[in-house]
Amino acid sequence: MADIKLVRIDYRLIHGQVVAKWLKVSPVRRIVLVDDVLGNDEFMSDIYKMAVPKGTAVDIVTVSKAKSVLDQTNDTVFLIFKDIDTCCRAVQSGVEIPALNVGAIPNEKDRKLITSGVAISPEELEKLKDLEAQGIEITVQPIPEIAALSFDAVKKKM
Repeated sequence: MADIKLVRIDYRLIHGQVVAKWLKVSPVRRIVLVDDVLGNDEFMSDIYKMAVPKGTAVDIVTVSKAKSVLDQTNDTVFLIFKDIDTCCRAVQSGVEIPALNVGAIPNEKDRKLITSGVAISPEELEKLKDLEAQGIEITVQPIPEIAALSFDAVKKKM
C-alpha cells in the first residue's frame, strides 16, 4: 500500500513548482496524478512524465483506477488531483487521504480568491467541508514558502 506523503490539488498537475519546490519539501519516489482526461490520453501522459526528475516514477490514472494503483504500490507517493471534484470522487471511490493541500485553483467565474493562486466556489467549499467531516485535514498553501492557511480561515474568507 502506498505511503502517501502529500496530497495536493493543483490544476497544473506536474509543473515547475512541483518539481522544484514540493518534491524538495516532501521527497517521494512516485507521483500519482489522478485525472480522467489524462488517464485516458497516453500521448499527453507521456509529456507530463517527461517533466519529473529522473528516478521519480509517475502513474497517471483515472479516478476509477486510483485506489487499485495506490493499493498496489509500496512507494512513497505525492498524490495530485487537478481539481476538488476529482479529489472528492477519488475519496468516494475508496482512496484514503490523511490531509489535503489545496494549492492552485484558477480564479474563474463564481470563485472567490482565497489567497494568491487559489480561488474556491461555494460548491467546492461544500465538497471540502464533506472531506473535512471525514477527518481529512485541509489547508491552503500555494507554495511551500508561504505558511498554510487553515480550513477554518478559508471558511471565514468565503
